[in-house]
Amino acid sequence: MKNKRKILLITTNVKSFPEPDILLEDDYSFYYLEIKDLYRMSKEQLINKIINYINKYDIIILPGNLIWDFSEFNGKIVKGTIFQNYLFDLIKYVKPEELSPKVSADKIYGKILRLIVEDKIKNITEKPLLKIKNLEIYKSYPRVFAEIFLYNEEKIDNVINIAKKYIEDGADSIILGIMPSISYDYLKNIISSLNKITSVPIGLDGNIEILKNFKDEVDILMSFSIKSLYENIDWLYDKVSVLLINETNEEIKNNIRELKNRELKIILDPIAYPPLIPGFLDSLIRAKAISDLGYPIMMGVNNVSELIDADTTGVNALSTFLSIEAGASIILTGEASVKNRGSVFEVKKAIEMAKESITLKKPPKDGSINLLALKEKDWLNNKIKIYGDRDLINIIFDEKTIQISCKDDCPISKLNSLEKKDLMKLSILIFRFCSPWSMEWDC
Repeated sequence: MKNKRKILLITTNVKSFPEPDILLEDDYSFYYLEIKDLYRMSKEQLINKIINYINKYDIIILPGNLIWDFSEFNGKIVKGTIFQNYLFDLIKYVKPEELSPKVSADKIYGKILRLIVEDKIKNITEKPLLKIKNLEIYKSYPRVFAEIFLYNEEKIDNVINIAKKYIEDGADSIILGIMPSISYDYLKNIISSLNKITSVPIGLDGNIEILKNFKDEVDILMSFSIKSLYENIDWLYDKVSVLLINETNEEIKNNIRELKNRELKIILDPIAYPPLIPGFLDSLIRAKAISDLGYPIMMGVNNVSELIDADTTGVNALSTFLSIEAGASIILTGEASVKNRGSVFEVKKAIEMAKESITLKKPPKDGSINLLALKEKDWLNNKIKIYGDRDLINIIFDEKTIQISCKDDCPISKLNSLEKKDLMKLSILIFRFCSPWSMEWDC
């Protein structure tokens, strides 16, 4: 008979663990010790609580979010995942003795968490809300629509190159927004060129006359009011239409239900407004109010990121997460301004973070991907070590210690004696470490 390894799992709530996979039970026997006040204990109190179990079990696994280092126990006490509902999934890939006594498994095995998420997603039998060409829209995991706005008749090659970059960055559909002054011949050439270089759905946002003229060349028609949709319903049955939702009440909901009964293919757009004035929260409330009507909801977070003078990395992440919470299954973004460059990439990454978060039932932190473009979580694991506060930071580099203050007008001027490549590397790291105070530097 196979000698199973005995694993003791420390927890505040035994019910937070699912049943272990039957394959794990061939190699391990799992036991549980529930300590209700675990997070109120000091390290010494915790060790006193579990010391008598150390010799009775092969390994003791603690929750990953405990802060202490248990290296002195020579691998007998290790840290598991931050949340316990996916610990058994991880142990299918990582042996308990490979877990760290210092940091959570989430921080070490991000790539494996990604494999776990992908495996779980494959097994979800969710019916798509809508299919556009070969693109299926699901309620759980949103798609990225990327808008290219044509203010004038830009060179066709330039527009095609933008579309290619958006698709490379993760866009599932390309939406063309156009001014009424754009000629039909030019627009026809653009759409034809796009359909030649990609199989993703192409959308068109313009006035009714333009939409009607190009309904056979594109896959998605934007943006109808309830009134204009009903007025043009006779030629919209075989197309996907985007319906703008300015307010929610029972009459509007009944209209949407009637459209569904008529089997129209519709995407609901509750119109994402910028924060504060007129208010993103109202948009989220509208989205939530119509999230149970069986149609995909699209949130245009470009309205949010374009109208905030803040870095898009965090704005796109949070607005995407909130939109998903409100029921969005499509996130529309664009890069109309220089400030918004990279938004397609950022929104796609935010969606991937949301997938992990939803699938593993944990906040979007310590996963396989992140959107930390400026700030880091740990400055002491680099070959260059940086620590301190804004008044005095210490940089250990090449066996030398440099001290500077983030509050100086241009602290990196103290690095002039370094070689160019080292100067560049340190300047970037120090700028990031000193953020947000480095925004005030005058170099």
